[in-house]
Amino acid sequence: MEWSCPFGQFPFVVNGGTNMKWRFLLVFFISLIGFSAQAHAESLQKQIDKTPSGGTLKLFDRVYREQATIRKPITIVGGEKTLLKAGYDKTVLTIENTKDVTLKNLNFSRSQSAIDVKKSSQIHIENLKMVYMFSGVNIRNSSDVHVKNFKMRGINGQYADKGTGIAAYDSKRINISDSDITEVLDAYYLERVTGSRIINNIATFSRYGLHYMYGKDIYATGNTLENNVTGIMLMIAKNALLEKNKIQYQSDWNSSGFTLYNAENIVTKNNELIGNRTAISSQNMKKSTILDNTFLTNQTAVEFTGSYKENKVEHNDFLGNIVNIRSDGTASNIVGNYYDDYSGFDVEDDGIGDSKYVALQSFGQWMVREPAYQYYIESPSVVLLNQMDQQTNKTETSQLVDEKPRMKSITEFETDRPMKMWLIILGGILFIGSLYGWRRSVKI
Repeated sequence: MEWSCPFGQFPFVVNGGTNMKWRFLLVFFISLIGFSAQAHAESLQKQIDKTPSGGTLKLFDRVYREQATIRKPITIVGGEKTLLKAGYDKTVLTIENTKDVTLKNLNFSRSQSAIDVKKSSQIHIENLKMVYMFSGVNIRNSSDVHVKNFKMRGINGQYADKGTGIAAYDSKRINISDSDITEVLDAYYLERVTGSRIINNIATFSRYGLHYMYGKDIYATGNTLENNVTGIMLMIAKNALLEKNKIQYQSDWNSSGFTLYNAENIVTKNNELIGNRTAISSQNMKKSTILDNTFLTNQTAVEFTGSYKENKVEHNDFLGNIVNIRSDGTASNIVGNYYDDYSGFDVEDDGIGDSKYVALQSFGQWMVREPAYQYYIESPSVVLLNQMDQQTNKTETSQLVDEKPRMKSITEFETDRPMKMWLIILGGILFIGSLYGWRRSVKI
């Protein structure tokens, strides 16, 4: 029997059983192609609805131009070229009234927002990329939300025309890590959030890098906030630890590294604050500590407004700043810091200066108000003015006074100590080698 292949006129000579087998395989192959094409063409919402609760949906490498809603436990994983968009006035994915949802490896573009999380818990969002988005992820009335490795670039324009990168409202236990957000209004915004952990993130070219409102139990560490108007804006908040962050080059008019406003029990520790107009602006802050920070080449390092005596400024390095500390006349507890412009001596060799340090500096105050004055730094008249300040300020006893200024900076100590250890080890090796060589020469 002869049978013609549908893909050409190539004849086959087969018996009856083989003929039936070929027909079955052909029908199966064609139906498989048709099923795959149909699945590939299905809407995102239909694919979500067909995935069983607790199941995993793997998306195709295609563009999904639609909105979708998730109301059940599910894992959605995108491919390398999976792209989701819904339009400049729409949200792509909404997660609401559910728990145990995981989104991974998704790309978003040209939409109002990527993801809205509402009244949900145990949400994991990982490896998302977004470009030309008004806002990224919005979280409301939810708990235990984890966002990791989130990258976003906002739209062009003024800050008023942009949205937030990641925002959370009225929520608990929000965790954001290893993310990079640029060119938005606020990169990370948390309002009335209890228990937030913001770790190893980057925020650049935005209004506020990290913005807290009415929050408590706050932890932020390892973040790099650069070239924003303000690095961290913390307003009306309680119980915060801000440590090991790098805050640099917030240098526009009225810019600051940290603005701590009407806050209580705030610990700012082990941060690097470099090249900011005002490194830390403290306004009506209570029961708070500025500890072990490095203030380097800022116009003003620490500024107090409406301060309280129980606030502490301890064990910090002030290096190359125009003004180290200034206030509106209110006092804080300032002790044990290093100042590179301190001119005192340490006769007792205990690491503490024998005379107090007073941070009042007339020219520095003027230069902060009028930046053009910086061109007169180290001119004879300015040097004379600073010397007069030093003599006059010796009578100051109530404010901006460090009774125990350190003679050595933390930075020097931490840099020198490993070097000294290596020198000791190297010296020991050389001594033992010399002793061994001497003994051999004596025996000979």
